[in-house]
Amino acid sequence: MLNIKQIQYFAACAKTGSFSQAAELLFTTQSNVSKVIRSMEDDMRTQLFVRHAKGIELTPEGERAYGHVQKILENMNELEMQQQPLAKSSLSVCFHPSSWFADTFVEYYETHKKDDLHYQVYAADTHEIVRRVKSRQDDMGFAYVMQNQLAAFQYFLLRNYLEFEPLTETEVNIYTGKKDSASEVGEFKMSQLRLIQRFPDEFSSDNYRNLVEENGHSAVEAEMVVVTNSDYIVERLLGSGELCNISGADLSGRDPGYSRVKYTFPGEGQRLVYGCIRRRGETLSDQGKDFLKFVKGRF
Repeated sequence: MLNIKQIQYFAACAKTGSFSQAAELLFTTQSNVSKVIRSMEDDMRTQLFVRHAKGIELTPEGERAYGHVQKILENMNELEMQQQPLAKSSLSVCFHPSSWFADTFVEYYETHKKDDLHYQVYAADTHEIVRRVKSRQDDMGFAYVMQNQLAAFQYFLLRNYLEFEPLTETEVNIYTGKKDSASEVGEFKMSQLRLIQRFPDEFSSDNYRNLVEENGHSAVEAEMVVVTNSDYIVERLLGSGELCNISGADLSGRDPGYSRVKYTFPGEGQRLVYGCIRRRGETLSDQGKDFLKFVKGRF
């Protein structure tokens, strides 16, 4: 059975490509590092490193092991971050990148900053939100999903022992930068659009390929220029006036000086549903209930 020392020494060696440099990171000797790695290889009955005169290199088996080790160490770090004095309440939430949610959380924090609370707030895509809530890393997650994908999304959550509480619906807009003149707004061709989008999410408006405007043209005709997971970068590049963005109407939290609505996609199926992902059949903590109530009040 492997032990945590072997795992930590292995990670240091894989990261540095050298027993001697790993020893410096671990505040030990090169011979001790070599001994621990050899014991790990014996326990696993495989060679993890190829030894060279100028250093070490992971074998194919070592590469696979390193992927598992990184996950183990990441989980250990998250476990350590959860350690708080028992007297303190905590709130852990994850959310789709959103200026609106960021503003909401800041307002909640300001309202409760005199309370004895700890927070963990994590931005992620849909699948990561599902994984984190399911594994109890977070109390709840906040996500948006296209109306025409809602049934598939709810089935996806059901299979993961989760549930989705819709909180509000909103339109999906094409936003343009502030430099566009009023006469240009509403007058465009899909094929002429240059987009900045967040990384595509199969259930959200960032997966814009299924969006169709009134004359039948699809948003897929637009050119994808920038893809990012940063809401801040979206805002700043919209401000340049060179790019457009497809996203929800009421949940952007955007500064109107940075963007304006160019077009609203028609039809119920192309609306955006925003809601809360929770573990099915479980009751939220008092802190979780209070935060969810606060979010609902922001609508």
